[in-house]
Amino acid sequence: MRHFLFKSTVLTVIVFILGAISYSTFLKPFYIFILPILLFFFYGVTNLVHAWLLKIAGKSGSRFTSQYMATSFIKMFFYLLVAIVYVVIDRENTKVFIVNFLLLYVVFSVFEVTEFLKVIKQVK
Repeated sequence: MRHFLFKSTVLTVIVFILGAISYSTFLKPFYIFILPILLFFFYGVTNLVHAWLLKIAGKSGSRFTSQYMATSFIKMFFYLLVAIVYVVIDRENTKVFIVNFLLLYVVFSVFEVTEFLKVIKQVK
């Protein structure tokens, strides 16, 4: 888990730096205050979900697939709920929020799945 935590921290710092450069220059008109918070939200959820997946991977071999799918569904539903709540609260910045939300979702999901597959291959 420490290795994953280090890698996810590096990923978050890189995305933060790229976002800071982008939103302080050519994307300046599109900056909204929630973007840095959103980045750390994805960082936290990704680390929590990965820790949970490692826990269930070590416990149950036969039930792992169903628990993995359930965890993924709950995570996706939670993300959708957060996005809907924000869009309802701040309709003015919906497009910017959704684009950034989806980008972060893809970046952190690809990272999480890639790293988890490495762990699963080591166990087998």
